[in-house]
Amino acid sequence: MKIFLHTDQELATKLKGGDSIAFELLFYKYKNKVKGFVGKLAPTRIAADDIVQEVFVRVWINKERINPDKEFQSYLFTIAKNLVLDQLKSAVNRRLYFVDDLFQKDLLIDDVSEESFAIEHEERLMKLLEKIPERRREIFCLNKFEGLSYKQIALRLNISENTVDSQIRNALDYIRKEFKTRMMLLFFRFVK
Repeated sequence: MKIFLHTDQELATKLKGGDSIAFELLFYKYKNKVKGFVGKLAPTRIAADDIVQEVFVRVWINKERINPDKEFQSYLFTIAKNLVLDQLKSAVNRRLYFVDDLFQKDLLIDDVSEESFAIEHEERLMKLLEKIPERRREIFCLNKFEGLSYKQIALRLNISENTVDSQIRNALDYIRKEFKTRMMLLFFRFVK
């Protein structure tokens, strides 16, 4: 019994011609690699199995465009990366739409102008910053308001860049949590 091993180039050439067996062989060879790639690239909320399925659906649909001379794995990873980015952009747009919608309703109900709305949120941010420990607030303000890099802050305050990073992360986590709480309050206010 003779076993024939095919290179990716041979399989891609056959796939380009519509060979479903070549497609199946490539699918089984690469599905776990694509899934691992997606798992490293994407947040856990994105279903890697769905991305893998969509990658191979697109490969089959666009099989005539495959260039057998190019590395097949890179082709798959490019499709996977683009699909992940599309899902992330979509998630961000949905979130921004939701937030913007809540803000617009807040403006309409409270009859607040854009300028006073911005001032209100700036004041809220300043109040939140006052609740952050002094050193963390100083590091955060040097980065976000004065535009200093982590390295510049570390040198100025004689601390490590890792300390700067963790302090800024902690400050951002706190601010996001507080603003998220505000958004939830607005949400429940409008769904009554």
